[in-house]
Amino acid sequence: MWGMVKLCSGASRGEDRRSGTGARFGVKRPAMTSDDFRQHVETIIRAIRELPACLAVEHWHPGEVVVSGPDADDFLHRVSTAPLRGVPPGVGRRMLFLDAKGHVKAAATGWKRAEGWALETELGQAENLVEHLEWFHIRERLEIRNTSQNSRKILLLGKEAESTVRGITKSQPEFAVNSAGLAERQIDLDFLTEQDQQTNSTLGTRELQNHAAAWARRFDHPLLPTLELVCPTSQEKHVWSRLRTTAQVVSQDECEWLRVLFGMWSYGRDVTEERLGPEVTDDERVIGLSKGCYPGQEVVARIVSRGHVNWRLRGLSLPAGPKLAPGSEILVDGKRAGWLTSVANVPGTHLAVGLGYIRREFDILGKILLTDAGPVGVHPLPFGLESPG
Repeated sequence: MWGMVKLCSGASRGEDRRSGTGARFGVKRPAMTSDDFRQHVETIIRAIRELPACLAVEHWHPGEVVVSGPDADDFLHRVSTAPLRGVPPGVGRRMLFLDAKGHVKAAATGWKRAEGWALETELGQAENLVEHLEWFHIRERLEIRNTSQNSRKILLLGKEAESTVRGITKSQPEFAVNSAGLAERQIDLDFLTEQDQQTNSTLGTRELQNHAAAWARRFDHPLLPTLELVCPTSQEKHVWSRLRTTAQVVSQDECEWLRVLFGMWSYGRDVTEERLGPEVTDDERVIGLSKGCYPGQEVVARIVSRGHVNWRLRGLSLPAGPKLAPGSEILVDGKRAGWLTSVANVPGTHLAVGLGYIRREFDILGKILLTDAGPVGVHPLPFGLESPG
């Protein structure tokens, strides 16, 4: 018998509360055919190709925590999951922070600088990250500061993203090439108001550097060129004014489907304290398997030696529908095969993309789960968008 569709506004008694609330759609069976998956991929690629030459949107992760000082590198290497020793300035790394049981307490993208690291996270998580780091900070020669209010972050998406950045800087930024595909470069904005000049003249050398520093960050996404501008708060109005003449300014909601495609986790929604680090990712650049001890490392080692986790965060493509929402469950003949944590419609199509956790027996990348709600494609993160042969 095929599994039946059950649509409801919330989870029934006894269900795992981690899934949240939302619709439930029953899965008939895992399918090994690739036709529907290929159609999903081609639909998403067409939507990307129809985007304007450059989109400008406020970053989803505007929070920032700076860890600076002689011991900053060694400290973060010991308390995060990422292998950070020897990372040169100008290179970025994604990282998780676990508790002793392997659960995720925080997530960040770190940018190596000469004086330490800038950790990019969501605004509401910045202070939590500071508290987590301070818990481990004993005698290390370093300083941990929440600098979220000092700067503003803008994402530029599209084939003209780099030329747009060149239009508001005094020189073209050159980024370091690295395996993680994350690079940062300090830049000089080519406009400075009289008020800014007067403000700068009253600041000391270090304060002046912190006040005036602007940065460009490049993400080597396989889907479309992506750059991030980090500008002083005092310059935000001028940057947006310039961008409105060269890019199409859009809201975060309009770009939510791109956040999903990039696999840009939202802590508290896609990643929570209930999740184990290896459930979030198996990328060894994020969770180093040979870096030595860090909080939760023993749990990670046991999981790796066992060979699997029960759930994995994946990208999902599925037919768009009004009942889809974070918490919508995927059922296999009444058995829970997964649930959505984020979902967004792909503009101009009848397709939606989402992030969600899939149980390991249904976690077949590049394949389709046939559901009563339509075919659901299972993708790596970020979405690779490579059709099966």
